[in-house]
Amino acid sequence: MDGQGGDKGRIFEEIEDFVLHVMSWLLSFDVDIFKANSEKQYPRGLLNRRLVGLCRTVSVVELVNDMVIQDKSCTQREIYYKLYHLFSEQCQTNRHILHVCHILGFPRASLNVYASEKGCIGGLLVLRKNNERLNLNEVENGLMINDSLLKVDRVESQANYILVVEKYSLYQKLCEKEIWNILPCILITGKGVPDFSTRKIICELVELFQLECVYVGDYDPYGFRIYLSYKEGCKTNEDAIFPCADMRWVGMNSQDMSLIPKEALLALSQRDKNVLRNMLSGDSLKCSAKVRREISQMEKLSRKFEIEAMESLGMDFFIREYLIRRVMRREWAS
Repeated sequence: MDGQGGDKGRIFEEIEDFVLHVMSWLLSFDVDIFKANSEKQYPRGLLNRRLVGLCRTVSVVELVNDMVIQDKSCTQREIYYKLYHLFSEQCQTNRHILHVCHILGFPRASLNVYASEKGCIGGLLVLRKNNERLNLNEVENGLMINDSLLKVDRVESQANYILVVEKYSLYQKLCEKEIWNILPCILITGKGVPDFSTRKIICELVELFQLECVYVGDYDPYGFRIYLSYKEGCKTNEDAIFPCADMRWVGMNSQDMSLIPKEALLALSQRDKNVLRNMLSGDSLKCSAKVRREISQMEKLSRKFEIEAMESLGMDFFIREYLIRRVMRREWAS
């Protein structure tokens, strides 16, 4: 199945126990002896005189059961449209999906349910399916990423790198410049904090083509936090889902302050400082001493800047004199 950390047998057991629990309430009949876990407690509000909520929950469970059986997946938006007669708005659907995750005891991804498409991918990647060929470097601004993007007959690439950028605005500019013709790469953005599908695609491409993966983001606490969310993956219980442990930090960094206008340097807010302290004090900060030093230096200087400050020097300078030079010289941290 698509979700990591999920086990079909265990999911089916939880679904069966839930159905038995509902039947017990409807029929006033004790079915605990048939349950795999008769001690399990369900939310108090699940069963009450208003059957609308129960009907919605059961319908979502039914969809999840069908998807797990068929090894299919869908987005929360697709569930909303499939159950349009039960839900009046998307937020209702999302709440009931989370409710089902809580009832079954599995994260959403393990149930093959994903957030709506968010990330984008372009560059040197070719997808072949049913005698059709899609070359991403011929598609303006690439494609939106979903978890089944690589479920094709054949995936091809002449890239040497995966270049991950924090912001969609930079992704668009690099697409316009066709950076993959200068630096042979697959270009990806998660538009800020990456979703499950974006992390999944990066890990699959790294494994498939043994590519070096590099990251470019803002020199601020959230740029570092987004980088670490790629590197460490989404943590569920004790497991990390789709971490890219070898992702390299190319920039921005403290040395770049000398390249940008002084007015582009911003003071750290108290909230920024708290984020940095939390990162540095956490035992789970899985990064090199070099990245840790950069985070400490930011706290010491109490300054930050966005990647747009570097772009003010011109995109050609940023691409050729900064980005490509750093990547080719392997001037990065991990």
